[in-house]
Amino acid sequence: METPGARLTSLDALRGLDMLIIIGIDALVYALYPVSGGGEVWKFIREQLGHAPWEGLRLYDCVFPLFVFMAGMAMCFSHLRRMDAPVWKTLLHLWSRALVLVILGFLVNGNISWDLSTMRCASVLGLIGLSGALAGTFTLLCGGRILPNLVLAGLILGGVGAAQHLGGNYTPGGCFNARVDAILCPGVLHSGSYDPEGPLCIVSATALSLLGYCAGRLFLNIARAPLRVVTMLGCGLILLAGGWWLPCIKGIWTPGFVLCSAGISAILMALFHLVIDVLGLVKWSLPLRVVGLNALAIYIVTHLISFPMLTNRMLGGTWALILSPDWQRVANAATALLLAWWLCWFLYRKRVFIKL
Repeated sequence: METPGARLTSLDALRGLDMLIIIGIDALVYALYPVSGGGEVWKFIREQLGHAPWEGLRLYDCVFPLFVFMAGMAMCFSHLRRMDAPVWKTLLHLWSRALVLVILGFLVNGNISWDLSTMRCASVLGLIGLSGALAGTFTLLCGGRILPNLVLAGLILGGVGAAQHLGGNYTPGGCFNARVDAILCPGVLHSGSYDPEGPLCIVSATALSLLGYCAGRLFLNIARAPLRVVTMLGCGLILLAGGWWLPCIKGIWTPGFVLCSAGISAILMALFHLVIDVLGLVKWSLPLRVVGLNALAIYIVTHLISFPMLTNRMLGGTWALILSPDWQRVANAATALLLAWWLCWFLYRKRVFIKL
């Protein structure tokens, strides 16, 4: 088992699973649905690998927030390694990283034309970078202590909740996010009237990142592994219960959605930590860690290169000779996922880990 202050193998594995869902597991499940007979179990699984239309919570809604939560945890360990560095250097690292992620977000979104009538400025990577930089700045100002960061996260969510309740009506066109995005978010909005990675969503994600940071501090502060797992599970259940009774809308990152996502993230992290770090069952997680150690790289590559199109060009004719149309889609989805994983494996074998 690794000590809490060292790199957490479980964190890399969970990040890898999260990324695999995005880069191919979702497409594979959708391809398998027609050949599965369309039973209730497969119908439920397929539904969970899609976003809730508006209010509600599905597994796929938690994929992106889980990254934000884990980024907050990783930031805690990163700050530990930078303890001897001047604060201004750590802040410079945080905000330069955020700037790079914002620029990479432009690239992932599409053509960087600088024509705001066609270009989308908000992005997944931009939200991760800016929320992480804001949360990192706050944690440094708070001295890395848990209680001030928890209070700050609560104040952020309370402020966002009040703004959404008083300034909107929880509909796509009338929510407070739509008003903010119309003023502060240049370019095309992803959902027409609002953007799920817009300014107010970045503020909400900052609270989620702070909660992830507090989870990282728990890992560092609690020496006994069983107590660490139980505490994380308990905190996760409390957060999930707290958010369950509030409006849970992923598109505008409501406080209820942030709390539910943080709770589910903490529970998953506790389970992965128990199995991998505490019980020492590490070997099975290698396929996940291979992806988790290069999550940023494979996310960008799969958005710039269509792996399903590539595998269809290479093997589509072969599949057509031996498989029915439904099974052709399954084979193509599986080989696209394997190709993306192989690229991560290649980088892992070469000891190349692309990070910011």
